[in-house]
Parts: sequence; structure tokens; C-alpha cells
Amino acid sequence: MLLGALKLIVIQKVSLYMGTSPNKRMLSEWFSAALQTRKCERCTSRSITIHSDNIHIKQLFPLVTKSLSKAVTAMQQGNTTYNASAMEQYAQNIFSRVAEIDNAFKNLSITLEYLNKSDYVDSEYNFSEHHAFHIENFLLRLISIIDRSHLLAGSTMLMENNKIERLGGNKKVYKELTDFSAASADILSKMSDAVGNLRDTRNKVAHQSGYSSKNIMVLQTIENAKIESICVKEITDVMSYDEIKNIVIDEAIKPFTEVVSTMDDLVEDLIDSLSFVYTGLLESA
Repeated sequence: MLLGALKLIVIQKVSLYMGTSPNKRMLSEWFSAALQTRKCERCTSRSITIHSDNIHIKQLFPLVTKSLSKAVTAMQQGNTTYNASAMEQYAQNIFSRVAEIDNAFKNLSITLEYLNKSDYVDSEYNFSEHHAFHIENFLLRLISIIDRSHLLAGSTMLMENNKIERLGGNKKVYKELTDFSAASADILSKMSDAVGNLRDTRNKVAHQSGYSSKNIMVLQTIENAKIESICVKEITDVMSYDEIKNIVIDEAIKPFTEVVSTMDDLVEDLIDSLSFVYTGLLESA
């Protein structure tokens, strides 16, 4: 009954989807996600899952390609709009939401790659400045996984974009999801719990000040005074500059890699928990 009601909503909303403009940027993003087949490597031996390769998402791909082919044809003919069925647009929207999550994980992987570096050759900035910048980047992008997962859930339930993409949208999605799929809502809660110990630091970076730590401050002291300075020899005689750098790198890499792994698993769980909608709609089409 639930799937039947959802399908009816999809069909009823066909007027909202007809006449979609084939925006070139959107097409580029969709094609980029669709053609992505290789795995993004983490800083550990485990590779990040390409969630658009999830079997429950891949089953939507024929509908996505139909919609995209219509968009490309319209562009070639100089038309500003194209007609796609409600089901095609729904599939395209879900696929795009998952592709956005994949892109967020890819960006986190790139950041971890930089956080593993011990030198930034030919840069005018010190190691500590590079490292703090990439930690800030990681913290800000990590929360985007949660935000984009809420958007996926909201789009799955056919919630309007102007309601779920604005401030407070996550709460609206979660409230609807508790009735729609309690298991999915529980997974979103687990995502928030997984980043709980990093959220305060992230909020400080986003709203108050840049990232710092005691060990990074030690590095900054050495860098600003120059390693050969007599003043810093009291530090470097105990532990070398390179040894301190390695400690700073390890402090970030281990917890960050673990939380990315956890979030990766939870996104896969979320997609699986929502798969009854995608499969049900296709089977009843």
C-alpha cells in the first residue's frame, strides 16, 4: 500500500517534472557520476565504495539514461526544455543524490591523501599551515555526508527540494523518515553519533577560529623561529622536527580514516534500507 501510494505521488507530480531545462552543468555532473567505475583509494588498504554502483541504485540507471538522452537530444536541437516521464525524473533525482554523496567521499579521500604528506615541495607555506588547512577542509566536508544523506532520504520520499535543502531541512527529513522507514531514520542517527566527537571542533572551525592543536603549535614555533634557531634547540634536542611532524600526521589520519570508513558503511546501509522503495516502484511500473 505504501509503495502504491508513493507511485501515485510520482505520477501525480509529472507536471512538475515536464519541461525540465537541460542545464549543461547538471548534465556534466550526471554523466561524470554515471561513467565513474573505478574505486577511490583511501589512505588505508580499504577502498571507498562507489555508492552509485549499489545494485539498488544501478537498477535505476536505465531510467536515468533515458532522461539524459532526451536532454542531450534537446540540447542538440537547440531546445530549452525536454520531456521526461515522472519515473525517469525520479530515478535521475535519486541517482544524482547518490552521486553527490560519492563526490563528498572522493573529496574526503583527497584530503586524507594530503594529510598523509610530510612535505609540500615548492610551496611558500609551512607544513603546519598546509596540515591545519586540510584538517579544516576534512572537518567541514565530513558533515556534508550527513547532509547529503538526509537529502537522499528526503528525495526518496518525494519531499520538495525547497523544504529539504534549506536550513532546518535535515530535521524535516528525519521527522518524515521516522514514520516512513524507522530503520532508515536510525541509520541517520548513527551517522550523527559517528561524528559526535568531531562536531564541536568542526563548529569552531566553521564559525569561530581555525584549527590548531598543541603539537601543531609546537611545529609552528619551530617553523617561525627557523629550525636552526638557538631558541628552539631545547625542543629539537628532545625530539626532531620531522618526528613531531609524524606525530601530528598520525593524530589526524587514524581517527579520520576510521570515521570515513564508518560513514561509508552507514551510507551503504541507508541505501539498502531505502531500496524497498526503488525496487517496489520499478516492479509496479
